[in-house]
Amino acid sequence: MLNYSKLREMQRAEVASSELYKVDGDFYSQMQKFLDEKREEAIESKKLLVIKEYENLKKIVRAIVNKRNEKLMLLALRGKTDTGGLAKEEAEFFGHLSRAIEENESRLSFIFEEGNGGERKDNIKRIRLLKDISPYKGLDERIYGPFKKGDEAELPPDEAQWLLKEKMAELLA
Repeated sequence: MLNYSKLREMQRAEVASSELYKVDGDFYSQMQKFLDEKREEAIESKKLLVIKEYENLKKIVRAIVNKRNEKLMLLALRGKTDTGGLAKEEAEFFGHLSRAIEENESRLSFIFEEGNGGERKDNIKRIRLLKDISPYKGLDERIYGPFKKGDEAELPPDEAQWLLKEKMAELLA
């Protein structure tokens, strides 16, 4: 059951962490019911303190919704798929966002194809791996690896730089 303290705690947690606060699937219907009750209470009491509490509650709810939407957009942009702990409305929103981003990436994929005005061959860095490396998703959302110690690879500058910096590879001429 939601109450003022619980929503305030949730607002603080949403602001303090990059992780989404886990909620029930019916979180938004619970929130709506709580807001409706508080609105009725404010209307019936006509006390300034109760009215101000209701107005403050609406601001808290708006801040929570905005912060959660921001986090959902960032998760979708990063290609995350874990949607545990989301309200059903958020899971649906996240699905729409993810599909829209995938469609846009697909439409713009020609930018990254060599020979089509995308990455130029002279920007590619040639490296030798100093350690075994499991497959990983790069900044460009492509999967790189797996690599074995001693393998040579041609990678985009950002990926090569990261491996060089972490002393997992050495630059070849």
